Amino acid sequence: GVAVDPAALDDSEKERLCRRWIDEFWRAIGPRQDIPAPDVGTTPQMMGWMMDEYSKMVGEYTPGVITGKPVGGGGSLGRNEATGYGVTYTVQKAMSRFNLDPKKTLTSLQGFGNVAQYAAISFTELLGGKVACVSYWDRDEHTSHTVSHHTGINPRFLQTITDIYGSINKDKAIEAGYTIEDGDAWISKDVDILIPCALEGQINSMTVDLISDRVKIVAEGANGPSTPEADDFFRDNDIFLIPDFLCNAGGVTVSYFEGVQNDMNYYWTREEVIERLNTKMTAAFDEIIKVSEGEHMFMRDAAYAVAIDRVVKAMEQRGWLFVP
Repeated sequence: GVAVDPAALDDSEKERLCRRWIDEFWRAIGPRQDIPAPDVGTTPQMMGWMMDEYSKMVGEYTPGVITGKPVGGGGSLGRNEATGYGVTYTVQKAMSRFNLDPKKTLTSLQGFGNVAQYAAISFTELLGGKVACVSYWDRDEHTSHTVSHHTGINPRFLQTITDIYGSINKDKAIEAGYTIEDGDAWISKDVDILIPCALEGQINSMTVDLISDRVKIVAEGANGPSTPEADDFFRDNDIFLIPDFLCNAGGVTVSYFEGVQNDMNYYWTREEVIERLNTKMTAAFDEIIKVSEGEHMFMRDAAYAVAIDRVVKAMEQRGWLFVP
């Protein structure tokens, strides 16, 4: 990646940066090699610029070189909301294990970027649950805040007062009856589920003691939001963890779907994409929980075991390994 704050660049600078990155990196990527995907700070337009630059370098239209592209420019319907929806599908499976009624379930989210926005939307609209609060980074004040509402937040409304980088307009939120709290307030809410969707290391030895006794599930929407010390806390307090590389796999799953559609030059409807995503996420959860319960393993360890076993089997099939 590139160490830069995209909010500090105008559109021309962003485009030149994206194209130059491809100019330097194009030999290391490709639709049958490595395929970059969106991450923090990127937009579909940026991915489209990079695809276009790669196509120029190789002399042919190559949409499959990168994912997260704009719809109509080689992108997939459903890609934008995929990670957040995937979070909710795994949360739904976990709730069923605790006999939690989604309509009586309360959650708190850290972050309000792409993942958190669609996790909140799908949690409320698909499951009928309530989101107590979300946190966000205020780009003007250079600090984090938690936005809450006594009846639960309306994620669709908050989207309308949020910039493309997940920074909520605090004044407009206050005008709409929302309460602004400290950035760490999200983790101490009396909720059933915590969904960290911001940066890594946010649930750690310094913050775990803030977690309410009511919390039953932690769903890692972000990459690496919990430290090993936090994992110990989850084990000791019987908190069910949905590990990051299961919980937030919806994005990379639909990135894979995008590549499949690029290869076919045929594009599915949004409903087809979301249905396939639900099937994949549900199957992955079921496989990991089976190992977790059968081997009495912590969910993160079970997920690692499943993932490593798949890699080993693939290596054996290609003749790279011999395991007697």
